[in-house]
Amino acid sequence: MKKLFAMLGVMLMLTASASAKSIRTPEGNMPRVQWAVVESTAGTMSQMIEIGARVLAPTTAKEAGTYALYGVIERDNPNLMRLLEIYESDEAYRIHSTSEAFQQYRAERLPLLAGLKLLPVNGIVLEQKNNGVGTVVKTYRFEIAPADLAKFQRIISDEAVRAVREDSGVMGAFVTAEQSKPNILHTMIIFSDAQAVQKYFSSGAYKNYRRQVEPLIQTEHAIDYQPTKITLSEKF
Repeated sequence: MKKLFAMLGVMLMLTASASAKSIRTPEGNMPRVQWAVVESTAGTMSQMIEIGARVLAPTTAKEAGTYALYGVIERDNPNLMRLLEIYESDEAYRIHSTSEAFQQYRAERLPLLAGLKLLPVNGIVLEQKNNGVGTVVKTYRFEIAPADLAKFQRIISDEAVRAVREDSGVMGAFVTAEQSKPNILHTMIIFSDAQAVQKYFSSGAYKNYRRQVEPLIQTEHAIDYQPTKITLSEKF
């Protein structure tokens, strides 16, 4: 009987692992990652999104090297959109950013654009379900003392992988570090719905993770976003 339970446990673990994946290039390397913070003029974010959907999205969907563009609008500032951009390589980003469709998108959005900031980062963990849809997103900015950075990265990486592979409502967990300041980390968590958010943050696994990282965090800033619909990319 013990052997049967052990076998069932292994089968369940394999099933959970098979439903999630780490984003990597065909060679197994970490892809190119950056954050983009786009600010629209007051009240025009919906127009900017419409331009992107009409002009850019059809072309981007065909770009094999454009792995994922996950964008969300801040709850408390509807004129600010934050995007996590993941590309196979620098060349894939060049192809995307110099395409005819992107140039048209950039030209059409220019009258609506109040600000744009691109932040190059290194991927630490890029983990998501194989497929699915997320409707709730949270991002965090952590500042960690350099002496504690390796420990913090290990703990948060383990939790990101565990959450996506074991928690049905955690659709994606992405951990990145600024290239110029590696002790500044930016993360994104995508949840299936509000119930999944509540379940995750009240779980014993999350509370244990927080107990481990609390002493290592110098500053922490969380951002909530408007309800959204993010369809997970299946390009990689």
